[in-house]
Amino acid sequence: MTVIKKVILIIFYIGILAGITTCSTRKNVQVTNKTNIYPVKYPSLVIPTHSAELIAEFPTPPQPALQKAERRPVTTKFSAFQTKHVKATDPLLFNSGNTIIIDFSTISEQEYAFPLPGGKVISDYGGRRRGHSGIDIKTCAKDTIVSAFDGIVRMAAPYAAYGNVIVVRHYNGLETVYSHNSKNLVKPGDPVKAGEPIALTGRTGRATTEHLHFEIRINGEHVNPNIFFDFSQRILRKESYLCVRNGQKITVNKIDPFPYQEQYLSSYH
Repeated sequence: MTVIKKVILIIFYIGILAGITTCSTRKNVQVTNKTNIYPVKYPSLVIPTHSAELIAEFPTPPQPALQKAERRPVTTKFSAFQTKHVKATDPLLFNSGNTIIIDFSTISEQEYAFPLPGGKVISDYGGRRRGHSGIDIKTCAKDTIVSAFDGIVRMAAPYAAYGNVIVVRHYNGLETVYSHNSKNLVKPGDPVKAGEPIALTGRTGRATTEHLHFEIRINGEHVNPNIFFDFSQRILRKESYLCVRNGQKITVNKIDPFPYQEQYLSSYH
């Protein structure tokens, strides 16, 4: 074998040995997990976003109408008896049954007035051994008395212990009585508005001092005025009331207006 061949053979074996050494040597391999992506935050980067708002409109279901006592029909042409007596019935008031509703829950400030502005109660309803049919209110002599509601004057005349008395029939089902007046300013048949002057305070009839004797009557029967008026605050109680007739007796109770009231009231008829 020549020298050149020996050299080539040596180089060949050296190459084989070097390859075996390289393949058998362990190397560190870095593997990248591409399934986990971590976000990088840039504080100076602001990306505007648009807010979304969902607006859904549903039709309002129809509400049942409330059975209210509005401006009810009342008798406005009076007989001779009705113009001469405090107690008198109205044939139109309970003509459809034994109940009526008097609703003051939506009454406006212009539709009522305290009968003696600035007055102070000196005798309450039911006092004097429970025989007092109204409330006595006092200010001073010849002070102005006003109508509590819109209505029509049924009576304006002297009447026994009442002295000079006025009875006003109102379109809500009530009648109001004003007595011991020094002077009546209206006559039967006169229409009056709430707050309109109708008389001056006095001590006519059975009275020991100048004052207003104020009554509320329903179909001729007197009822407690405190049900309808807060006399300490001199304001009307804006509530709804169920009035039930049982013979000549009238009972009044506060109620809450509610749908289908007419069916409820039918149980009283």
